[in-house]
Amino acid sequence: MPNVLITGSNRGLGLAFVRTALAEGWQVLATVRPTADVTALRALADEDRLSIHTMDLMDFDTIDRLAETLKGTPIDVLLSNGAITGIKNTAFGETDYAVWADSMRGNAMAPMKLAEAMADHVAASALKTMFFISSRIGAKPNFGYVSYRSAKSALSQVVLQVALGLKDRGVIASCAHPGWVATNPATGAGALSPDESAQMLWQIITTLTLEDSGKFFDPDGTTLPIVTQQHEAKPYGMTQPIR
Repeated sequence: MPNVLITGSNRGLGLAFVRTALAEGWQVLATVRPTADVTALRALADEDRLSIHTMDLMDFDTIDRLAETLKGTPIDVLLSNGAITGIKNTAFGETDYAVWADSMRGNAMAPMKLAEAMADHVAASALKTMFFISSRIGAKPNFGYVSYRSAKSALSQVVLQVALGLKDRGVIASCAHPGWVATNPATGAGALSPDESAQMLWQIITTLTLEDSGKFFDPDGTTLPIVTQQHEAKPYGMTQPIR
């Protein structure tokens, strides 16, 4: 039975991923922050196929502790869903740099830390897949939400670096935009329900091959440029690549 580790599993898209994985017969390792309300998650409890673990993506020590707790456990799919959201838009000249630092830590640095901590677990599995929930906002040329937008743009480079760094171990690392998901029950705004988005992305996740590593997917399976890549040598460029 394959297993998946899902971060941010107690609500929204993360909870929908848990429901989807359980329905598909997978073993689920669900992670939540220490203060998270896990009522909805526990309602799905299956003693044989669902286990709940505490981890805070903003606290890297908790990532290391979970990796140690799961030592020897292969992870077929590492699904990095947790993110720092709820970031307010601000006008130019009113940037909150503390909020920006938190966004970069939670949305770009934490996924890298998670990938590094769980690399051995994923490499020891059958599917060897890491999948990161990103957003189109990191590529759209609009002003606003600078902290969140720049962090999601940075995440694209992180995913590419993970893909390149783990290529020799046969690990797939890809990311996706989940679509406009209706995660706020109060407004109902969104083009997709969490379950619809999770099911669309699950089809992508479970059919990835090593050729898909380093790709950025839309929910319908089409791809987007993950980052601008420059391969052509230039007379003013470095003669040796940065390694």
